[in-house]
Amino acid sequence: MALFWKISAVVTLALCLQVFAQKRERPLAGGWRDVDENDEYTQKALQYAKEEYNKISTNGYITDITKIIRLRKQVVAGMKYSMEVETVISPCSENDFNTEECQNQKTKKQRCSFVVIDVPWRNHKELISSFCRPI
Repeated sequence: MALFWKISAVVTLALCLQVFAQKRERPLAGGWRDVDENDEYTQKALQYAKEEYNKISTNGYITDITKIIRLRKQVVAGMKYSMEVETVISPCSENDFNTEECQNQKTKKQRCSFVVIDVPWRNHKELISSFCRPI
């Protein structure tokens, strides 16, 4: 009879550990979640980040996003997007990029990280962080 109780205790403990492990695998509410690169809102946030980076950049202009490395979003007082991408940087703006003079300019690849916050009900969107480094 004592053996039955010992086996029951071990089985119960194993089941409890299994349930606890499953709960830990779920993302926390309000935590970061990976996003598919085809997500419409994330693409809009990425386009916004590119435009804002180009407005403030002194290192050249992003003319193309060549590779998406990681896209994430987080529910805050609005939506926060974290985006890591590879880009092509040119000394010419997008408006001037197709001119013959700019076509002869060298472009370089960079890896960029952007964080955008979007609060649609306040009509507020902001690039809160941007960082690019050469590859």
